[in-house]
Amino acid sequence: MELVESHVHIWTIADSRYGKHPDSDFTPQMEAAPDDLFAAQREVGGAAWTVLIQPRYYLWDNSYLAAAAERYPDRLVVAGRVDPRAPDAAEALRELMQRPGLRGIRLAPNTDPDRWLDDADQDALWEAAAETQATIGLLIAWRQLPQADAMAARHPGVAIVIDHLGSPDYSDPSSLEHLLRLSERPNVFVKLSGFPHGTRAAYPYTQAHPFIERVYRAFGAQRMMWGTDWPVCLPHATYRQAFDAAWELPFLSGDDRAWIFSKTARRAWRIEG
Repeated sequence: MELVESHVHIWTIADSRYGKHPDSDFTPQMEAAPDDLFAAQREVGGAAWTVLIQPRYYLWDNSYLAAAAERYPDRLVVAGRVDPRAPDAAEALRELMQRPGLRGIRLAPNTDPDRWLDDADQDALWEAAAETQATIGLLIAWRQLPQADAMAARHPGVAIVIDHLGSPDYSDPSSLEHLLRLSERPNVFVKLSGFPHGTRAAYPYTQAHPFIERVYRAFGAQRMMWGTDWPVCLPHATYRQAFDAAWELPFLSGDDRAWIFSKTARRAWRIEG
């Protein structure tokens, strides 16, 4: 089986052509260029494909990730970003999706105190996503998931990927309920990612296992995909640990692993080859 990694970030602090967006609140302390990523992935024998997630370091400037996808067209695809609250968001998405390697965008309502994800003025962006076959990833707090449910219902032709198991509170099993209800929407996928950081526990993060199993039982392996969240994961997990903690879940079958570690991401992000 060829591994497909669904969630990593890359950036450069060494190349002045790709500087921090002036509105970003994030300043990385390490280099995370494609070569650094490929070196980390060799810990697990390499990945055939990787979905790059636009980091908030660059916000709406997708140049660095798009350039990486053009440089490695047989290894990398991109989930970029547009400002969803800008009046030209739909057109910005159409333009972005014309770039080689772009497969969709990521929206991040999780740190925004305002409610906007399911506002009527967001429909134009989602209609553009359906038109361009752009997958929409959501970095979203578990309490906000009913907004994702509303958009999944209004836009059934858009593939939606929920990051990090919906960011539940691992001390509160009821925090999964909104995500489990989303399993009724066939256009919704879930990333098996983020739990090393979310639990703040030691490897192998067994506190997360009951949560992961509930999501697996609701969505099935064909709508779950593995991701490490490299290099953000590194304070809590090496690349190898982020892989092993998911691969070794005791309730997964071999067929489940084929979907979670390869086929689901290919399907959701339209990866061929």
